[in-house]
Amino acid sequence: MNSVPDSHREREQEEQEEEILFANDDDPVQPSPSALSTCTSRDMKDGTADADEKQTSLLESSPDNVKQLSSSDSNNDADSKDNRMLILSFVSMVVVGSANKIFSKLQTIPMYNYPITLSLLTTFYYIPMCFAYIIPASRGESPIISREQMNMPKWPFFIMGILDCMSSLMGMFAAVYLPGSLLVLLPQAAIPISMVLSKHMLGERYSGYHYAGAFIVVIGIIVVLSPEFVTSSSGEVCEAFDEDRDCSICQDETSEGTCLSHTDSDTGVSICEWVRDDSNEDAPILFWAAMLILSCIPSTFSNIYKEKALGETELDPVFLNGWIALFQFFISLIFVIPAGYTADPPIYPEDLPRNIFDGLKCYFGAGTVTSGCHLDENCGEAPIFVNVYVAINVFYNLLMILILKFGSTNILTLAMTVMVPIGNLAFSLPFMPEATAMHATDIIGLGVIMAGLTWYRFGEKLFKINHTQQESDLR
Repeated sequence: MNSVPDSHREREQEEQEEEILFANDDDPVQPSPSALSTCTSRDMKDGTADADEKQTSLLESSPDNVKQLSSSDSNNDADSKDNRMLILSFVSMVVVGSANKIFSKLQTIPMYNYPITLSLLTTFYYIPMCFAYIIPASRGESPIISREQMNMPKWPFFIMGILDCMSSLMGMFAAVYLPGSLLVLLPQAAIPISMVLSKHMLGERYSGYHYAGAFIVVIGIIVVLSPEFVTSSSGEVCEAFDEDRDCSICQDETSEGTCLSHTDSDTGVSICEWVRDDSNEDAPILFWAAMLILSCIPSTFSNIYKEKALGETELDPVFLNGWIALFQFFISLIFVIPAGYTADPPIYPEDLPRNIFDGLKCYFGAGTVTSGCHLDENCGEAPIFVNVYVAINVFYNLLMILILKFGSTNILTLAMTVMVPIGNLAFSLPFMPEATAMHATDIIGLGVIMAGLTWYRFGEKLFKINHTQQESDLR
């Protein structure tokens, strides 16, 4: 009888660790792990109680008791329905989660010149959606959101908004300038980062399987980034004499003949030149890769602060995310000023209002940048990609809440593991916008990261299953 509570405690500890680690760094607002933990623990205990009741009824049943046999049949039907729902939840999570990763990159393609506008938009969307629920849910004699929740101090949400704002801006800018495959693999660095921070700040304890899995993930990330550490020149490139006017014409040419064939219509002089490439194009990739990895730090701090500040307080997830999004949006209006200096081309403070306005025009399908190296050629796709991403992201968050509340953390864990190779391979498909070919280091790195994730998330459970099987075979 004592083995059951022990397994409870182990599962509760694993779930708390997983809920910290599974925050999605690509998304501006995420369900609060601390708000969900009470739901998960409670449902886990209720599920175990139901299992105990079923076991007792089976022990007491006899062939003569028709009612109990009927009850057993109905229980089998219910189990079969639950299994179908778990499979449906798993497939839905994989499909929606993979689409969420893919569209988090696709939305940045038409909005390349407007990462600030994109970050503000994807955060702002959550405010009316959340408060459209919060306001009616907090009214009436028996409100869904209690008065205690509505009257609680809002300064913890302000601090969470600051941390989430930093993580969101860093992740959004990185999404603009990095290839899609790296946006899937590099956020897995959240696992070792979360382990280090939660161990020192929350006193979390991890097994050898966790440490081994995290170490393997780090090795995989190094393998994926290894080509970027080697500085190599591509020989000659085509550059425009007047970059503001002719950059977009010259930059895509790959041979000297086609490069020099572009001439001024009035003078007949070539507008492009074929020159030696002495630049290190890998430097920006490394910079933004580091920025994406570092964005996991404020995100992890936010989750840790949620746990420490809210403790066992049971909060409505929409209420929590709505207030965080509200503070995050207004804090972003300040943080975008220094963030603008890192854009390509840089967005200086005096140009911010104009850039945000032009970004809104691009969001509605009208481009304004007609010169330079990055034209607004794809703004017509912005309404589709951005709105589809927001809709998928909302559904993804809702699905995650429902699976944690009514399903199993194992389903969520397995689905998030399967999403990694699907999302990574999707960006190599030829029909994908800005598709990137997979190299040997990409395939090896993906395999190593998957091995690390599997070992981290399932290593201990697989060992226990194997150990139990061996013991039963010996008997």
